[in-house]
Amino acid sequence: MIPPRTVTPQMQSGIPVDKDPGVCSAVSDDPAVGANGIGRQLAGSQTRQAVSSAAHRTLPGAPSWGRVLATTVSLWVGRRTARRRHPRLALVLAVCVVVAAAAVVSVVQVSGTSSRTASASRPHAVPPAWARGAAGAVRTQAATWVASQLSSAETVGCDPLMCAALRAHGVAASRLVPVTSGAADADVVVASPSAAGQQSAPVLLAGFGSGASLVEVRAAPPGGSAAYQRAVAADLAARRSAGAQLLHSQRIVVAGPAAAQLQAGQVDSRLLIMLAMLASQHPWRVAGFAGTSPGVPLTEAPFREVTITGPDAGDLAASLTMVRAQRSPYQPARVAIVRLPGGQTALRIDFAAPSPLGLLTGGASG
Repeated sequence: MIPPRTVTPQMQSGIPVDKDPGVCSAVSDDPAVGANGIGRQLAGSQTRQAVSSAAHRTLPGAPSWGRVLATTVSLWVGRRTARRRHPRLALVLAVCVVVAAAAVVSVVQVSGTSSRTASASRPHAVPPAWARGAAGAVRTQAATWVASQLSSAETVGCDPLMCAALRAHGVAASRLVPVTSGAADADVVVASPSAAGQQSAPVLLAGFGSGASLVEVRAAPPGGSAAYQRAVAADLAARRSAGAQLLHSQRIVVAGPAAAQLQAGQVDSRLLIMLAMLASQHPWRVAGFAGTSPGVPLTEAPFREVTITGPDAGDLAASLTMVRAQRSPYQPARVAIVRLPGGQTALRIDFAAPSPLGLLTGGASG
């Protein structure tokens, strides 16, 4: 004989029910609700109303998947309720499903609104006047070169748009001289060939772009154009002679393109003198030359940067200190210990433009 089961107030048909008021506490304790028919109707009705209400709160133009979700949940609850002997437990599950579905719809609504709001609040950045179009791209190239390659002691003449580009690239406003008419009272002029002030600056230091977008960096030699050309020729001959001497040195190893560049006089006089000084302390190997001036032949604007390898880490640091201690015109714009792609450490020395003439012949001119 099977003993009768005793159902406690916290049990329904022998199955414990957690009556935590914070979780699915919307279930009524009214016995009438426990009838199978009423339980199914109430579960289906609450499911459709809750999910449909949440679906209507979604963004305008959202797909009708909210209604599909409501119908699916309602049918699922009906089937599950019909199979169970415990309608109040089925009702608890139904209400929990409704709450979860409403939470999903609310999250979609909030994230969609946030996404649209963020997208609408991001205005399109309008480039400044100096950076627009093909001419703006050329100004950017010229300003980048002036900021990184030109000596910080040089004053720069420029038109309003070019001056704005130079300021944007870090050139101090105190160095900029607006070009209006006649000769510019500046060491170099950065402008188009037809701009005021360019006619009085015959020495081309660098050129960018072409045609109507052409921007040139020019300087006025102290002794005039003819004297400058004679100085250029003499300096080229002196650089070729000094380069040949370095190639025959037992303490400087130069191979490949770098050797041909030394022999052709395409290396700045300051680099040649610096290499000879460093070779008196340690043997070195030239990894390569760099630092050109766009639009100007190397015979007039030679390489101003060198990368060399050789000593161990301690000697490399000592050589770095010695190079940094040099004074003008032998003080580099930048000098640092760098790591080459193969992992070897090297010393990189970079001098600013323009290259001075006469350092090797005793007639230095900046």
